[in-house]
Amino acid sequence: MQQVMVRGKKFRQKILKQPSKYLLILGLLGLTVLRLVLCVKAAYYVNLFAGYDDQLFIRYSNSILQGHWLGDYSTKTLSKGISYSLFMALGNKLHLSYGVLLGLFNILASAVSTRALLPLIRNRWLLTFIYSFFLFSPVTFTGEYSTRIYRNTLVVPAVLLLIGCLVGLYFRRTAKLNSFALWSVGLSLVFPFYWYIREDSLWLLPLMIVGLLIIAGSVIFENKLHFKLTTLVFSEKSIMIHKSQLTKLFLCILPFVLLGTTTAVLKNMNEIHYGIAIANDRTGGAFGKVSKQLIRMDDGTDLNEKNSKIWVSRKAIEKAESVSPTLKAISKNIDWIYQGSPWSGGEDIAGDIIFWALRDAAAQSGYYKDGRKTEAFWQKVNTELTTAYKKKQLTKKKEIYLTATGDGKRKKDLPLVAEFMRSGIDYTVFYKSYQQGSDATLGPQEDVQMAEKILNHSFANNWRDINQPNPKPIELTKTAKIANTIIKIYQKTVPLWLIIFCVGIFLSLFGSFFSKSNSSTFRGLLLLIIGLSLSYVIFLIGVSWFCSWAPERRDLFMMIYTGGGVPVIQWIEVLALVGIFQLPRIASKVNKKS
Repeated sequence: MQQVMVRGKKFRQKILKQPSKYLLILGLLGLTVLRLVLCVKAAYYVNLFAGYDDQLFIRYSNSILQGHWLGDYSTKTLSKGISYSLFMALGNKLHLSYGVLLGLFNILASAVSTRALLPLIRNRWLLTFIYSFFLFSPVTFTGEYSTRIYRNTLVVPAVLLLIGCLVGLYFRRTAKLNSFALWSVGLSLVFPFYWYIREDSLWLLPLMIVGLLIIAGSVIFENKLHFKLTTLVFSEKSIMIHKSQLTKLFLCILPFVLLGTTTAVLKNMNEIHYGIAIANDRTGGAFGKVSKQLIRMDDGTDLNEKNSKIWVSRKAIEKAESVSPTLKAISKNIDWIYQGSPWSGGEDIAGDIIFWALRDAAAQSGYYKDGRKTEAFWQKVNTELTTAYKKKQLTKKKEIYLTATGDGKRKKDLPLVAEFMRSGIDYTVFYKSYQQGSDATLGPQEDVQMAEKILNHSFANNWRDINQPNPKPIELTKTAKIANTIIKIYQKTVPLWLIIFCVGIFLSLFGSFFSKSNSSTFRGLLLLIIGLSLSYVIFLIGVSWFCSWAPERRDLFMMIYTGGGVPVIQWIEVLALVGIFQLPRIASKVNKKS
């Protein structure tokens, strides 16, 4: 008893000596608990009539939990990424509610990202501020990226965590092996998970490749750097590599090794269950190749010049049928697309929706029941179209293409893409229109109950039976009101962050050339900011390029598809802030031990 009293007295003395330290710890815990509570209490909603979106991922998860992989083979089975469904299934296996698991993932991403900056910032208060800035990001409160049961909820924390691990690895490139390995393993685990959330994850690949190449270069010359830039002659000593350096070099390629391994595992699982070694049979495999052939086909009309909304016209499909007997065999079902299907009322179909319609037409013809048979069908169509192109029976449109299965653009279309990019900046930089609303859960009662069981979450407060007239309106919850208040605070402080960004860039640039003791740090920050900025531009161009087929839905599309750019912008802002605090006079005061 006396020992307990003595220990208690010593603990109180420690608090009295360093009250700010313990107040900060309490504040940090309070912020973390608040964020978790806001996740747990959020009014989640799901649309179980959305067969290609919300409903699809619930059904994926249900099949995984029942041991049936992704269920019976159909047009939807291998059409989307697997990460989100595995995330929901994991929460179910751990007996955690969806809100708890999502909250913990957000907390993990924010904590790791803050920890990544520890070699540059030692001040606890500043680190707590950065942690809070990431943790309460407004995009993680807006409906599309927070309360909708859809894969977009994982995009923001996954991007934040991936960049955090890459930044952490960069600033520990010359550190001891244990520290280097920890960040490399973290990056290697999150990279495949991020990659298979969506099908458009390619935009971060250049950052990963260039970043890890730079880190690998630093590893090779971490002990000695005896070379002359003018002659580019390296001494023998400078290229001698030790065992620890070899291990680090392997750790630099480990993220790509695990991505390749994950892809191989997915292909193997799909081959076992469906007979086709394909990770995604919509953008990959033979159907992906056919999509590419159709998108690039000149249909012989001036429709492409007049209407950039149409990726593949009816005339183009007719031309494809004329040179592909295999495709011609399902022509009656293709006619159905334009005569009585929900996809079209007789008009050409805009955007990539035509590909979903073609898959439905093939399914009506007896395909998409057997994976091998379906893949063989599309492979034969692809071969016939390829032959027709070689024989000049088909010609290609004169357009610019960014991806294999994405639409091409003509010179006249680029101003529209620029308009979409400006709209994307409004959402990702200024958090335009971000809010958490009072959305309804829709779907048959049995499907809603299945979703509740998988997610360990009740939709009783916002489920609405569409067959019931005049349903009671859904009120905005207290949690949503708090979330909207946080969003408004971020919106109001955007001008301040723009100033911080400009000052931080200037100081990092200035310090890179003129700092005597800290030039390498300034150069590292500048390098990361430039790399992230270029990644953001690639992301914005890609999203705008894809979405510009629907000008009338610009705001809706840019709201839905640009959320992944927000953590990139916030990382750029934080690195600019860190750059300001690297000035010797400021750094000596800020990082002074309390």
